[in-house]
Amino acid sequence: MSGFEMFQRMAAIGLEELSSEMLALMPLDELVGKTAEQIAFEGIASAIIQGRNAEVTTSKAASSITALKTMATAMSTGRKERILTGIWNVDSEPVAVDEILAFSMQKIESLAIEALKIQAEMAEEDAPFDVSPLFTLGNKKDLHRPFASAVPLEDWLKTKSLTTAEGEPELPATVTLSLALQLRDPLRRYEAVGGPMIVLIQATRAGAIPGKDVSDNDEMRYKVVSLHVGGLKIRMGEKRHIWDAEKQRLTAMLWLMEHGLGKADKKGKPVTPKGMDSLWSISSRVMADMWLKQMRNPDVKFLKQQLAMIR
Repeated sequence: MSGFEMFQRMAAIGLEELSSEMLALMPLDELVGKTAEQIAFEGIASAIIQGRNAEVTTSKAASSITALKTMATAMSTGRKERILTGIWNVDSEPVAVDEILAFSMQKIESLAIEALKIQAEMAEEDAPFDVSPLFTLGNKKDLHRPFASAVPLEDWLKTKSLTTAEGEPELPATVTLSLALQLRDPLRRYEAVGGPMIVLIQATRAGAIPGKDVSDNDEMRYKVVSLHVGGLKIRMGEKRHIWDAEKQRLTAMLWLMEHGLGKADKKGKPVTPKGMDSLWSISSRVMADMWLKQMRNPDVKFLKQQLAMIR
């Protein structure tokens, strides 16, 4: 299942349930007023407090520090060359599951800027057309729920596998790393910029045959194949203040204008809350060890009447 198909399946469960499920599985911490050092320290302290013994405590703290160093390195590796040439070459070597996010960080940053333009109604490219949610026919309740089989990354790293419906471990040929993203301005005490975004990173197990699960004990290594960043466009209702309120639009617009990333002729463009709620997204793929140019996907409309009929 592609990343765009996952967005279609997200829309199939309805706006209210999707919003609640996203915030429950991927909660966003409040960081306003904190320094980068405080944020890093709190993450390490949390890992230590949650440790059940000295060995686990040390392991959790060390893992947190390692993750921070890996992210910092990933954000700088090859950055200068990409800025100068505009070519997004990537390492051809497969990575471990816990390195997938770091591998994708620079491209996430690039797509997040384009996503801000969509939130600010300043995007140069509109969605090509609208599509309906993707419903999976069947009797099982969770068939069309995209997060039904989701597990926290920490649990995955412990077991090195997923669990089938029969309780048997399996190593899927393809994994999707899902996370909620909230951009913040460090120059303004980490004030939120724009609204929350949904990030999907898809990776294929090195040496695996697509569509076929494997169950050996080798160390799992994956190659990232695609990246998707999306968000909710909510025209009205109580969920709008979380994902798509006027405050989010204005903070996105002002940040883009301040950094010369938005066109002045679109500043202050009035937004009329009309039409259907939708899920927008942009994507990029890796081909020949290179990130391709991002593309705007069709918007997925939330069809409440159709959802009620299928249920």
